[in-house]
Amino acid sequence: VKQGLKLEPGDYEFRTLQEEIKAGATLEQMEYHWIDPNADQMLQQGLGPDVDDKQRALACIRADEAGLAEFYELFCPERYGYEKNAPCCEFQYPVKKHLVELSFRMNEAGLSKMGTDWLRRLKERLDSGEWLSHTPEGEAEGILTAVLVDQTRRIGLVYQQPGDDQYFQIFLNPDGTKADVMWSSAEKGEPELYTEEEMSAVEQHIKNTFGDFENVFHELVSPDIHVDICVVPPSEERDYYTLVTMGMGAHRMNVPEELAEYKLERAELAIALPPDWKLDGESMKEERWYWPIGLLKVLARLPISNDTWMGWGHTMDKQSPFAENTTLCAAILTGPQGTEEGGEVCTLPSGEEVNFYQVIPLYRDEMEYKLSSSAGVLLERLETVGFVVDPKRPDVTDLEDWEEDEAETDSNWVLDDARQHLERIRRKCLPVDEISAYNHMAIYLRWCMEQDLMSLEFLERCWDMVEEFRADPSGTDLRPFIRDSLGGQLFSALFDEEGAAFAGYYYGEADSPYFPSDIDNYALEYFGSEQYYSDKFREEACLFIPFDENYYQAMAKIMEKRFVNWQGQDFDEATLEPSDLAEAMMEYLNCGCTYFPSMTDDDPITAAYSYAKRDGVKEGFVPVLLRADDETLWECLILNSDPDSDGGDGYAFDPDKVAEYRKKMLAAPLQDGKAVLEGMVGQRKEEAEDDDMDWEEEVLGEMEGGYENRRFSSYWNSDTHMTYPLILAKIPVKNPWEIFAYLPFGGWNECPNTPELMAVAKYWFEQYGAAPAAMSHDELEFLLPAPVPGEKAMDAAAELYGFCPDVIDQGPEDATVGALADVLRQSTVWYFWWD
Repeated sequence: VKQGLKLEPGDYEFRTLQEEIKAGATLEQMEYHWIDPNADQMLQQGLGPDVDDKQRALACIRADEAGLAEFYELFCPERYGYEKNAPCCEFQYPVKKHLVELSFRMNEAGLSKMGTDWLRRLKERLDSGEWLSHTPEGEAEGILTAVLVDQTRRIGLVYQQPGDDQYFQIFLNPDGTKADVMWSSAEKGEPELYTEEEMSAVEQHIKNTFGDFENVFHELVSPDIHVDICVVPPSEERDYYTLVTMGMGAHRMNVPEELAEYKLERAELAIALPPDWKLDGESMKEERWYWPIGLLKVLARLPISNDTWMGWGHTMDKQSPFAENTTLCAAILTGPQGTEEGGEVCTLPSGEEVNFYQVIPLYRDEMEYKLSSSAGVLLERLETVGFVVDPKRPDVTDLEDWEEDEAETDSNWVLDDARQHLERIRRKCLPVDEISAYNHMAIYLRWCMEQDLMSLEFLERCWDMVEEFRADPSGTDLRPFIRDSLGGQLFSALFDEEGAAFAGYYYGEADSPYFPSDIDNYALEYFGSEQYYSDKFREEACLFIPFDENYYQAMAKIMEKRFVNWQGQDFDEATLEPSDLAEAMMEYLNCGCTYFPSMTDDDPITAAYSYAKRDGVKEGFVPVLLRADDETLWECLILNSDPDSDGGDGYAFDPDKVAEYRKKMLAAPLQDGKAVLEGMVGQRKEEAEDDDMDWEEEVLGEMEGGYENRRFSSYWNSDTHMTYPLILAKIPVKNPWEIFAYLPFGGWNECPNTPELMAVAKYWFEQYGAAPAAMSHDELEFLLPAPVPGEKAMDAAAELYGFCPDVIDQGPEDATVGALADVLRQSTVWYFWWD
């Protein structure tokens, strides 16, 4: 109430409830209200069309123990196969040795308030046998088969006539006198049914929404509606059975007038069962396998028997377990699960709508939690355990103490919530077990537990699990623990001060480095580009990685690297904000850009680049790292793309001319990159000949003396041992070689011009997968997926020498093409520098 008034100050419902709590009102008194103030005032005066319905509903909240005991003493229902709260209370009662179904159309709470005197008179009439037979005028005699009693004490007597489907019903007033109403199968021999066109529309909707079906559980006896149950078998997209009613919507439910505009009168229900659920005829004789079908049938008829309606968030309470092997005992309705958008409504040819709802079985505590909070809050919790029936699933209310305590701490925040991952699994109908939604969360939690980064509160609350984990870390599956004990969430309060700080750095905002992005990177590495980007995984490849020790160990190495970097990281405070030059350069590029200040460890930079490289394939860009403080680079870019501007006046340039230059470069036919390189190598040979150098021995040499290079070096400041300020630019081009249309830094001294850069980069990408990745005004680095094979290294090194002679000519005295080749066969980064 306090929270409600905080969110909605002065709200009538919360204010009234607050006053009645203070006054010590009973639960029934507190429930005897409408939300609308005017409607509530009429209710309190005993006015309005729904007063009686409201009172009857309240009567079913809590049982009168004395009244219930008197009912048991009168009828001894336990002797006759009594089934209570299902949702009615029914048993076979002997009338002159003839068994009759005695059905009280209410739960035990309502039954306990029927009144002992009235129940005694009912029993006397039954025992006397006065109702045992009845002969309607002009018809055959009927034998009493059922006695139906509603909350208003009206009685329905159902009689069976000769013939399997011949019966009639007469209605009695509470005092036993006959009402002027009679129902006969001779007059109304058919239950409510869809028209042929309506049935066709509903059947097609079920197939479109839930899947094709061949097996149907046909109903043999249908006194009111004919409810068949369609059985949609498991498939690759949906690894579970879906049972869907077909026929419930033929009956128009008694929906309140104020909701008429929402077209809620018709409904069908669905329930999901595991793929190993037994649905054969023999197994269905056992309640442990049959109860979901029985539940659908009971729910389908509930609006008829109680003259009510059902919709989203409505619940049914059986108050006893559905079967011996489960304590599930209630159910809630929500929208269809694991289906595409639009599956919740079937539009009939007439324009009427049939609403489809998913049935989620509940435990007793969950049912009470819904009554004390709301359907929405409970359904949010249920998302963590999924919608497929599991008789032994965890109770989602078990975590209430955790969440309430944590909600009081402003500093606590959620790192990850499995609900979003489960939602994607269901929406995309991915063929994976829903426990996969917790894979990466379990990896993170395990690593933090192994590093002793957990809070004292976590250790105290979860000590049993912690002991089990410490005894066998690799053998303890933390996924069920996260799902069942942590509500499907990782939150900062689980960790100690250092652990929470690291989580904020690595698992907080989607920055770099970012744990979920590292998971995606590993998925790309594990499956390879072709599979990772295919439609097979629907952009959720990480959910398909086998959850095993190899997966954990691979991620543990990455996490250790991130942790060490975080502990030792330092920044140059003078560069924390982009300079005017950096701002101008990002404006010039006119694309997605991320600025990085000068730092001692480039882990955030390389992480961000790797994430961008992965995402660029799908989103259509190529990432490049640029020196953000390089005045000469700025001058080169402007000189090539906007030569009429010197770029010096406040870093001004003409955007239209820059755009025109890019368009021109991208539209121009590319030169033959191999031919360009051959020409450059030929020029180097001529220079060697002019210098009286032997090409084979002095320039090429032997393939030896090299080293491994797998890190960028162009952005490091050798004086400060920190990175220069950088920009990660997401250049909006499809192919790596096209980035030079946006970054035309060459055309001076021996540095190739833009057409040459594009042609050579295209050739190298096609030959080796090399992509331009980092640059300053006089440096350029390419990143490769793998080193150049040894047999191709000499030819590649000669090409690099032709492209950038300074890598050898300005290198050590013993530098040769052969030594460069020895570098290439070990390296995934190519480095160029022009003097």
